[in-house]
Amino acid sequence: MLESYTLMYKDIEVGIITYDEELDKFAFELNKNIKDTKYLPPILYDYTNLSLDYKPQHENILYWIEDRVMPPNRDGIDYILDKMGLNFYDAWTICKANKGMSLEDYWWLNSGEDEYEKCHIRYLIESGKQTYFGRPV
Repeated sequence: MLESYTLMYKDIEVGIITYDEELDKFAFELNKNIKDTKYLPPILYDYTNLSLDYKPQHENILYWIEDRVMPPNRDGIDYILDKMGLNFYDAWTICKANKGMSLEDYWWLNSGEDEYEKCHIRYLIESGKQTYFGRPV
């Protein structure tokens, strides 16, 4: 089974992250309209030789995913996993659940049905808006 998510920077489509469950492998395809390296997220792209021609490999994508979620040794991880309905730690499943969002930047994963202004946690906090759950942030 193939899973695909659009990597976004705010409301800009940066590219597509695909996970092949049978091969247990990630791939990334940069949006051909991206012409500025400022839209390339750290870790996913090699910042020692930053280039739009660079093709992130499985390891780059996996490191980026792991950087977007809490570490497996975090205090209270069992409680968090339980609340998420997970029996074990899986960075990709957690990343999909939190849409790959971070309070540190504006990159996130869109499954195709989300809008930046309605779901990105950093945007919502900065603009004083409410979350999907109706609670002020």
